[in-house]
Amino acid sequence: MATEKRHRRHSPPAATPGASPTSSSNPDSAVLRSPSPPPDVLPDIASRLTSLEDFFALRASCRAYRALLPPSREVLASQSPLLLVALFPSFSEALFHLSLRRLHRFRLPWGHHLPPSRHTLLYAHGYLVTATTASCPPRLLLLHLFSGVQIRLPKIPAPFTRVILSEDLAVVLFLPGRPTVQHCRLGDALWCVVRADAPDVVDDMLFVDGTLYALVGLRLAIVELSENSLELSYLGGDLDDYSWPAAGLFRLGLGECGGDVLLLISEDHEDMMVYRVFRWVSEEGKWASVTSLGGRTLFLGYDGFASCLGPNYPGIRGDCLYAAGLRLGEWHEYSLADGTCDVRYAEYPGAPPLNNSSPARPPVWVFPSLC
Repeated sequence: MATEKRHRRHSPPAATPGASPTSSSNPDSAVLRSPSPPPDVLPDIASRLTSLEDFFALRASCRAYRALLPPSREVLASQSPLLLVALFPSFSEALFHLSLRRLHRFRLPWGHHLPPSRHTLLYAHGYLVTATTASCPPRLLLLHLFSGVQIRLPKIPAPFTRVILSEDLAVVLFLPGRPTVQHCRLGDALWCVVRADAPDVVDDMLFVDGTLYALVGLRLAIVELSENSLELSYLGGDLDDYSWPAAGLFRLGLGECGGDVLLLISEDHEDMMVYRVFRWVSEEGKWASVTSLGGRTLFLGYDGFASCLGPNYPGIRGDCLYAAGLRLGEWHEYSLADGTCDVRYAEYPGAPPLNNSSPARPPVWVFPSLC
């Protein structure tokens, strides 16, 4: 395994997103030092910035700029994906910029609690999906990363490990390998708890272009959820014998790239992680292996698919999978082109030692450009 290990070094804490601009590798940040860009070019300038520090410094230049540049997908189009990491030993949370190797510190409503009363499960559609740390099952709250809007969800009736969120903020919870699914929409007073008919169990679920898909073994199904039922409409599902993992530990999951539904297989070999990608071919009703994503990049959280960016997104490698590792601040970069896997570690003030034995809290991918 090609592993990147770096010696820890101490450096001053990064400025908050609203602080004064600092030096950056992004050439567009030079605009911030030029006198008063005209208002009509501001959105174009902002859309080229890859650091939240530079974006918020531009907004803070004057009151008119702040009004012209509300955080949106258009003005944050080139913002680098971030890794939400924990600060040791408090386990408060901060955002790590991969290419600049710098922290963005931000304040959470529960950040003054030590240890924090909540932690983040995932990021989707601009929201951090957070869970309480002391109650079981936990209480969920959606927090918009930029506006600060909070949405509290009803008390959860059953255990879960996976959360997915639709664009209209429908929330689905499930335990992989079990038939039970919980779901609710904004305004619902209670969760709906439904089950797949025996012997079916749900291995993974994912929203793609507004449609909810489920993986049942290798079979792909469209899911219809109602207050009292879960209907699975199978589309098929087949995999060539040579494509099936031969032995060892492996995980199956769904993904998405350019509107296509993907099957993702991760295999834990002795010396490295191997990831394989298959695209759903609806005309044939089967999975087909792919070794190119058209320059796009897939991001995997530790528990499932996170997002797809690109093609040719600034600061990240195309035709690669970026997968969050189990350790705090760890991620893997796997190239579909040559099959190499580099293991990276985020280095920042407050990073836990690599031999840290504290309870694991895998990092979470955050995408400002998908707010």
